[in-house]
Amino acid sequence: MAEKAKKPGEENLIAVADRIIRDLNEKEKRTIIGRFGLKGKVETLAAVGKNFGLSRERIRQIENNAKRKIDKDFSDFGEKILTEINDKFSANGGVIINENLPGKFIEILGNEEKSNYLRLILTISKQFENIDETKELKNAWRLTNIKKEKIVATINKIVSHFKSTGVLQSFNEIISQTPGLEKLDKNFVAAVIAISKKLALAKNNFIGLSIWPSVNPKNVRDKIYYVLKNDGKPMHFMAITEKISEMKFDNKKIVRPTVHNELISDKRFVLIGRGLYALREWGYSDGTIYDVIKNLLQNSKTPLSLGEIIATVSKARKVKKNTIMINLQTKKEFKKVASGYIYEKL
Repeated sequence: MAEKAKKPGEENLIAVADRIIRDLNEKEKRTIIGRFGLKGKVETLAAVGKNFGLSRERIRQIENNAKRKIDKDFSDFGEKILTEINDKFSANGGVIINENLPGKFIEILGNEEKSNYLRLILTISKQFENIDETKELKNAWRLTNIKKEKIVATINKIVSHFKSTGVLQSFNEIISQTPGLEKLDKNFVAAVIAISKKLALAKNNFIGLSIWPSVNPKNVRDKIYYVLKNDGKPMHFMAITEKISEMKFDNKKIVRPTVHNELISDKRFVLIGRGLYALREWGYSDGTIYDVIKNLLQNSKTPLSLGEIIATVSKARKVKKNTIMINLQTKKEFKKVASGYIYEKL
């Protein structure tokens, strides 16, 4: 039995674990150190067995026996540390990617390079479960009360949402627009997105399906989409060109004519002013100022005032007020009545 420290609350995880491991017998000690890579690289059962001239199965038995001893002693002498680990998991939604453990638990570990000590404790404790890496999930750890089924179901909801919308979204947009997510802990949703291989975080912090080119743009049109989505407002094609160069997606040189041609040919983009482009998903549509006014008046059940028309058209197109007024005055189908303007088919 390990000797209880005088001030366990002041010890980090490594100090407590080392003290417990020292009390194991030689085979148990060397097996745990080797299997968890506490003094170097992680060793296989066969590699550890070779050192003792024992079979893989016998080493497995020794390892399991040692883990039971460590679990018992750590529950007694590392209770405060276990609570801190549990609290850290809870603050991160109950799920943490394996490769993120060192950074998340630096205060508890005291040394990021000793993160295998944490993996030892996570393995032996009944409070935590490992999530094996698959084609759809990254290797991670979870609190046992966070069921894997819930994780997978949440990922599937988000994936279905993206298949329906087809566009990159911010984290808050995903929460508000995906049915059922608003009831979940936001930290849990963020953790679920992080461990899914189907979902990906782009450089601009928007989220989408990992298979989408817009998440990791390679060609010019996807880079344009990325830049507009990131900026969140219409941009001139020259400004888009400069922004693509600034973001340094790759070493390929980008020129204005190429960007302009892609903006014209790709249906995701809409010309809304002189050289000014927006994303169609923002609500913009094709057509001239005449078309915009015509659609506006046709869809209105009542006459619209000049101010209402100017305000609405200005949201759809970046044009001068006079341009809108000239269209209203020169097109005979835009008829002025006492309470405003109506559309009257000729």
